[in-house]
Amino acid sequence: MKFSNKDLCSLLFSELSPGKSTCNSCKKVYKEGRGYTNQMHHLLKKHPDYLQLAEAAFRKGNRLGLSLPDQRTNEIFRWIEWCVVERMPVSFCERHLVRKNAKMDPIGAATL
Repeated sequence: MKFSNKDLCSLLFSELSPGKSTCNSCKKVYKEGRGYTNQMHHLLKKHPDYLQLAEAAFRKGNRLGLSLPDQRTNEIFRWIEWCVVERMPVSFCERHLVRKNAKMDPIGAATL
């Protein structure tokens, strides 16, 4: 996976205050200049495996630590929302025309 310098720094550094950031691996504090030169120099010199660290941080999830629902959970919520807001019975999702015209994956009334 190819990361820009900005992406690498946002994955591998945490902002302490405006103009200062800390390395997530070794906790060294760096003053930000123009661009990401200081941070990239640090990564190249102290963490030669920084690309693997960045990929692991990227796979781990977002930096805010939010857990996002998967696609199926989101679709189940949308079906429930549709039934509740439109005051439809739960069996509404099993109607032939609804399944034919809905962009969401089919779902059964028992699941709702």
